[in-house]
Amino acid sequence: TKVVPHGAADGIFLTTAGVGEVLDSPPPGPGSIQEGDLLICSGPIGRHGIAVLAARNDFGFMPAPTSDCAPLCKPLNEMQQQGIQAVAVRDATRGGLTAVLHEWAEACGRTLSFYENQLPITADVRAICELLGLDPWHLANEGTFLAAFRPDVAAQALDFLQNFPQTSQACVIGEVVKRTFAPVTITRTSGRLMPLDEPAGAPLPRIC
Repeated sequence: TKVVPHGAADGIFLTTAGVGEVLDSPPPGPGSIQEGDLLICSGPIGRHGIAVLAARNDFGFMPAPTSDCAPLCKPLNEMQQQGIQAVAVRDATRGGLTAVLHEWAEACGRTLSFYENQLPITADVRAICELLGLDPWHLANEGTFLAAFRPDVAAQALDFLQNFPQTSQACVIGEVVKRTFAPVTITRTSGRLMPLDEPAGAPLPRIC
């Protein structure tokens, strides 16, 4: 969809829609997430958000940050065909990992907890985030997804995903626990457990 102000639809807008079929019953979804499920991130986070931010503001970073844009249908489709069933899968676009985690926590009524030191973050994204005071888990991605798996399936899923170039750096970043003091929590590198609020305001520009 394309959102425009009232009265501003003065041109031609093209849209693309995908049509598919439900292959599993019940279909995977965040409402099925249970305590003990493991959270797998398909690759380094924040690259697209940093690339767009750097280009718009002409920061002059050298080399220029690059987006993570990549097709994800092949690893996901082939994983499903191999019978490796995810509980939930979601691309971590606007709002990054944080937005997906909050969406899932609301759907399942449990706490989704992840560890800062297990997040896949490239050196340039980490450095720019530290320079600008940003958190990479709030930043947009265009070729990265978050998936939840039952604990007895997660290792097999991880091994499978790591065979594809766009998901070769997939890793477990956290797990699902009984609802605690917050719907989403992060364990910082210092070992401190903290609630993670939903992203809002400046870190959430429209990127498309």
